Amino acid sequence: MPNSPLPESIATYLQQHLGNILTVDRFAGGHQHSWLLTTEHERLVLRLNQQQPCYGLDYQREREVLQQLKGQAWIIDLHPLSFKGQFLLYRYQSGEVLSDLSSFSDALWQQLLSIIISLPRLGEGLPKFDMVHYLSRYVGDITAAQAKRFRQLALAWLKEQLWPSGLAFNHHDLHLDNLLLSPKQQLFVLDWEYAASSMQGWDAASVAVRCPVSRQQRQDLVLASQLSEAEFTLLEAAVELLDLAWYWQYQPSLAGLNQRSERWLLAHV
Repeated sequence: MPNSPLPESIATYLQQHLGNILTVDRFAGGHQHSWLLTTEHERLVLRLNQQQPCYGLDYQREREVLQQLKGQAWIIDLHPLSFKGQFLLYRYQSGEVLSDLSSFSDALWQQLLSIIISLPRLGEGLPKFDMVHYLSRYVGDITAAQAKRFRQLALAWLKEQLWPSGLAFNHHDLHLDNLLLSPKQQLFVLDWEYAASSMQGWDAASVAVRCPVSRQQRQDLVLASQLSEAEFTLLEAAVELLDLAWYWQYQPSLAGLNQRSERWLLAHV
């Protein structure tokens, strides 16, 4: 594998165990630690380990999560080498990421809803994650001068809320970019590096905020979360806040960000 962009030790290890690797291509869409490998016999997805404990990011924990979820129809299989090296190696799954989806068909919605209903009970024994601490840390790390007022008021808001006390296993990053539909119309959920047990209903609220759901589909999510309408609405506001904090940290010049932040403050503070 001449001129490989991968660390030499990993490139050598993969070459020894997989045979000749023809191409190594970085995934588009911000997956800076993910690579598509093409060997003489198969295609694989490589994810190099990355850890940011304060933000819940842990590719090594992702291995534990995927081992526990193995056998679920919506999980992409790990290659056996994932259990031996300092990386994750997936079987490549063809399909279409749903980034541009404008609405869910009934069949597709039922697949996603089934995942959201079944997921909370599947994380037994896996790590726990303090979502309120995570939110506070994320908002507190905003440094953009024009967001100073937003940061201060959002932190105060976080401290004032009575958060749901139930614990459930969550993916923590459910949005259209992490949903893949195979040619056989099987839905897969991608990117499990944030997964852990945390606040009940978080994934359902994330889908309500980040995906093009109808009123009835939102009601399905409220029922799936087993929260009251008021509790679910609170989590929706928290998901919106998390997304705004992400943009303030990584894309502070995004058009309309100031206005979106002001609308959030008007609605919730």
